[in-house]
Amino acid sequence: MKILIVSNLYPPHYVGGYELRCAQVVEYLRAAGHDVRVVTSFSKTPGTDAGAAPEGTAPVERWLRYHTFDPLPPQRRYNLAMAREQLREARRFNRLLGDWRPDVVNWWNLEGLTKAILPLPAAHGIPDVHWVEDTWLIGEYGANGEKESLHWFDFWRGTWAPRALRPALAAGLALWERRVRREGIATRPFPNRPRHVCFVSEFMRSEHERAGLTWPSSSVIHGGIATERFHVRRDPAEFTDGALRLLYAGYVEPKRGLHTIVAALGLLPPQLRGRVELSVAQTDPPGPNSYLTEIKAKIERLGLADTVRFLGKFPHEAMPGLYASQHVLISATTRAEGLPMTMVEALCAGCAVITTGSGGAIEIADAAGLPLFPKDDAAALSGLIARLATDRQWAFELGMRGQEAVRKHFTWARMAAALSATLEGLAGQSDTRGGARDTAPAHERAPRPGLRG
Repeated sequence: MKILIVSNLYPPHYVGGYELRCAQVVEYLRAAGHDVRVVTSFSKTPGTDAGAAPEGTAPVERWLRYHTFDPLPPQRRYNLAMAREQLREARRFNRLLGDWRPDVVNWWNLEGLTKAILPLPAAHGIPDVHWVEDTWLIGEYGANGEKESLHWFDFWRGTWAPRALRPALAAGLALWERRVRREGIATRPFPNRPRHVCFVSEFMRSEHERAGLTWPSSSVIHGGIATERFHVRRDPAEFTDGALRLLYAGYVEPKRGLHTIVAALGLLPPQLRGRVELSVAQTDPPGPNSYLTEIKAKIERLGLADTVRFLGKFPHEAMPGLYASQHVLISATTRAEGLPMTMVEALCAGCAVITTGSGGAIEIADAAGLPLFPKDDAAALSGLIARLATDRQWAFELGMRGQEAVRKHFTWARMAAALSATLEGLAGQSDTRGGARDTAPAHERAPRPGLRG
């Protein structure tokens, strides 16, 4: 089977679990004997080259533009330049589909990429499958393509030109547009009708339904991890020695809640402050991080300099060892999470996890029986930290319960097998993107999975 994978970033350039999981799926499919090609952007994420996950053996083509990383020039020039850029990309993608003829196209995160490529597989009679872990479809596409964020549709309307020139411009644009449309490239908002959509959590599927994005064929496949990489046999004695070791892992930006964790530590009674320590393993957004600067200043003001240590940008391959050395992962996020990979990895390593349960994180919390605290509630979080610091047996039991939940619900083998079966079930099914006749593959037709109650 020939599979074309499309993602905005691909290791060694990545931001988080979305891109890492994509690379893992690619290598799994190749190991299963499938012919896999990857098309991604040529953007590089700062600080991820050294020690990052290798690309493996899959052919990776880096020729799409990740527009989100680029400063915007003046609006009119931008519209013309970006329209030409996106047209080149759509035509190149069209040629790839026509020349290579994949059996299925598997979309991953397209945030920042042109959406003009989305209808092209259907124009070639090739089924396509979305793997959805966040809300890029809601924010950059919309229910009917009306939120195309890269001004592609605005260009063809001509509204970017000076008002006096629009009538003359409209005639030239109309001729150009007809030629482009004959190539199968959409120039006006279009309904995105993939053959199937795989959501990483039930929450993420519901979030898209609330935004008006629904598809006749969809399923939930909980994101999994390679348990053999992260599993650690833990002993209760490990949790009783020294300070309670707390961990924050991931992107450092306001919605991830590091400020709430720092505030919670500042609320601890003086006699407990010396019994906890927080390590921050961070991944930063491009450019200066004023939020991180504010956090460090707050740590100084609260007298927590000896309690919090920053580990810097931490490569993913080093995370198993880090989790194994910690007692508790804190997820203070307020985001609409898909299914946080760090929570599952930490649980697999025997760490207790406490969380807001935001978004799909609640599905992990329900499966593992994790303690919850309200979003942005430093006092409630401080109370949980205090209890964990004084009741180490409870912390150990939470970790063991989490390990069992990962084994049952969040393994890499389970996820990869389900996605692979979905792709194989759709491969070779020629159909247009009408969608009304679409049905889920046979193995996906069970009722929607749920972990609660």
